[in-house]
Amino acid sequence: MLGNPVGRASALVGDSSTQLILREAFHGVRRFSDWWTNLKLPRTVLAARLQHLTAAGLLHQTPTSGRRLEYRLTPMGLDLYGTALMQGQWEREHAPSPLQERYAVSFYDKASGRQLRPGVLSRPFGFPVDARRVAYVPGPGLAPQPPPPYRRRRAGSGATGRPMIERSVEIVGDYWSWAVVSAAFFRVRRFDDLVEATGMATNVLADRLSRLVEAGVLIRTPYRDVQARFEYRLTEAGLALYPMVLALFGWSERWLCDPENPPLKLFDRLNGERITPVVCDLETGRPIDPRQTRWAVEAAPTAPRAVKRS
Repeated sequence: MLGNPVGRASALVGDSSTQLILREAFHGVRRFSDWWTNLKLPRTVLAARLQHLTAAGLLHQTPTSGRRLEYRLTPMGLDLYGTALMQGQWEREHAPSPLQERYAVSFYDKASGRQLRPGVLSRPFGFPVDARRVAYVPGPGLAPQPPPPYRRRRAGSGATGRPMIERSVEIVGDYWSWAVVSAAFFRVRRFDDLVEATGMATNVLADRLSRLVEAGVLIRTPYRDVQARFEYRLTEAGLALYPMVLALFGWSERWLCDPENPPLKLFDRLNGERITPVVCDLETGRPIDPRQTRWAVEAAPTAPRAVKRS
């Protein structure tokens, strides 16, 4: 299903280094030296990713009085904030770092001070999207696309004291891992079918499947007794990635596709309504605007102790 909105988006922002750079940008980082200090990325990698994001329209360069350049998020870049929120929620529940076991990030409306509850709706002020009710119809442009020019790289430490998007970049922090997860939501489960759907080399696919099984996103189950054959199905943690996939789908529709004729359209099976996913506050239905949002690091709720039964 390469060429679908998620595939287009992951080719642009799916690798771990780019995700960490954007995370820092959401927290106000604007200068090369600060990204380098925070993330410990090789300078050549950091420079290439910043150039890539600028050329794609997610960042723009602004000169300062000291003849230095700052990189600021454009509206296109800011709109990825919702995807980062969904990624952070998934990570905290299914792949928490030691820091996240002690602290949590909460989000508040700047004007009212009310705590926000981020979630994916079918549209602004729409309804929560249920994966079991989503149908899709292929549209123009659903065709194979070339992968990004960079290879998978191990990201920097990402240990900036922010309990958000740390471990998840190691799990879904590259284009091919996203391709496998996206295909799994279209019920593509067998090795040969995954090769055909993603265009991936067999050795690369075997590596990504192994990583995703080890991370608990997929489970490997036999489907043929006579000859060893296996399917790769989403686990509970894998299925919980759906809001993040939807958020990325919606962002790609808005910025990388013709919104009226995207390469793939989503519909609700029961009422036939078009689904154009957007991350909103579940209480009000309003899209979450990072410019009107503040975040706070707070002590994580203490897990309840198991009751000992006699």
